Amino acid sequence: MWALVAALLAGIGWFLFRRWRKRSWPTDPRLSAAYWRNSLFVVGAYLLSILLGAGVTRIMVGFNRSGWADLVMVAFFIAWVAYGAVWLLRFLPTDRPRAPWLTRSRGWIDGAALLLLAGLATGARML
Repeated sequence: MWALVAALLAGIGWFLFRRWRKRSWPTDPRLSAAYWRNSLFVVGAYLLSILLGAGVTRIMVGFNRSGWADLVMVAFFIAWVAYGAVWLLRFLPTDRPRAPWLTRSRGWIDGAALLLLAGLATGARML
């Protein structure tokens, strides 16, 4: 939790530094208002997907379970967040070309992530 707060504060600090630094320094013209708007939209969608994953995790296992089912659902939630990060990287606006393994949807990463999520969800329900 503290690492997330530190990363968020560092990002805000870096944004403020880039935004209000000396005007004599060159700025990148690609970082327009549309770039920041699209980036915030995609990050907001990612955060909502994390919240959805937390809800799915609690609904699947229930609220009064303990033991191995909770550990399996923690693994499910970590896989959910990691798979969401892959989609975050696919949709975030960028000024560099994306890696071929990332742009190819329905590839091996998607298949492995979906199989892992299905296996962990099934395992948690069976425990």
